[in-house]
Amino acid sequence: MAPGRGVAAMNEGFVVSDKNRRAVFVELVAGETDIDRIVKKHRLIRRAAERALEDLRGEGIVAKNGAALKLTAEGEKLAVDLKRKDLLE
Repeated sequence: MAPGRGVAAMNEGFVVSDKNRRAVFVELVAGETDIDRIVKKHRLIRRAAERALEDLRGEGIVAKNGAALKLTAEGEKLAVDLKRKDLLE
């Protein structure tokens, strides 16, 4: 890892480098909590969206609260960083 670059910088590339992870993340930032609605809105293949969600959960960016999805504190920070850099709609 380059000096001065932390976990957040690594997660930025992780999220924006994959269209499915990016779509799921964008919707979670917008307040969506249901993977089915995300799949329908972005016309994603269900399994690809589930895999993207698993990836985001594995990195500690997203958590599941019952049936609802939400951003973790790390995910919220990442969203702010990505918006500031104009890498997120």
